[in-house]
Amino acid sequence: IQCNTIWHVFFLFFSFLFFLETTPSPQSDPVITTRKVVSKGQNQVIIEELAILTPQDIELLCNLTDIPNNPPYITGYWTKDGQEIENSEETVNRNNEQYILKKTFSIQARDLGNYSCIFRENQAQVTFVLDVPVIKDKRDKPVVSYTGDSVVLECKLKHTPNTWNWYKANNTEKGLINVTANPLNYKIFINRNETKLTVLNLTEEDSGKYICSAEFDIKPSESYVELKVLSYTEPLKPFIAIVVEVIVLVTLILLWEKCKKPQNDNLSNDLCSEQTSNLTRDESNGVENNTARQRKLEH
Repeated sequence: IQCNTIWHVFFLFFSFLFFLETTPSPQSDPVITTRKVVSKGQNQVIIEELAILTPQDIELLCNLTDIPNNPPYITGYWTKDGQEIENSEETVNRNNEQYILKKTFSIQARDLGNYSCIFRENQAQVTFVLDVPVIKDKRDKPVVSYTGDSVVLECKLKHTPNTWNWYKANNTEKGLINVTANPLNYKIFINRNETKLTVLNLTEEDSGKYICSAEFDIKPSESYVELKVLSYTEPLKPFIAIVVEVIVLVTLILLWEKCKKPQNDNLSNDLCSEQTSNLTRDESNGVENNTARQRKLEH
């Protein structure tokens, strides 16, 4: 009897464990984020930017008001990146002078983009721009520094990412900057929504594109800074070029003057010789004329 009782207890115990393992746990409903935009009047286009940090289900809602004549219903549909979403068209009934068109989207990295609700009758449109936060501090001109110096490159965001990474672009690829492996060349500072990269002991090989990457759960947000490293003689090159041009020009002028001077001397000598011969000829002619007159007088 005791053995049967012990086996019965063991049977109940393992049955209870099996029940716990096979019984499904209650699933909680997914959290849905709602974004609402009110559009007033017709032919109006509204753009709403939404920062997406994590994969999520998001409900986009368009509330259209102030429609002339207030028809009992209108037709609305959704597009993604300009392409109409299949089976998204629906009839929107008037409710308290409003027309509400809404749809829930499951957003992963590949689903980011521009989602628009469009009402056919009056071409009212609301565009939701779903993307990771954009690093807007992009420089149009490169950062210029000189060999042997240090330079600080920085990026900043409105939102705080999970972490920051820095890369150096190499043609079509990018290499992760490892501060631990290169402590004499790089230092990285991170403070929540901003990061700074210090490049030490600059050489001309450090020139190039540096990429800062804010890492979010859904995908990273990247920006870049162009660095140009010059030698200290680089600013002197235009001045040196001007000096060389002046020296060449002065040399050519002196050479031209030197080559021209003997020609002038020869010309002057020729002119002097010609004038002397002319004077000699005139004198001889004068003597002959005087001699002839004397002979005539003697006769």
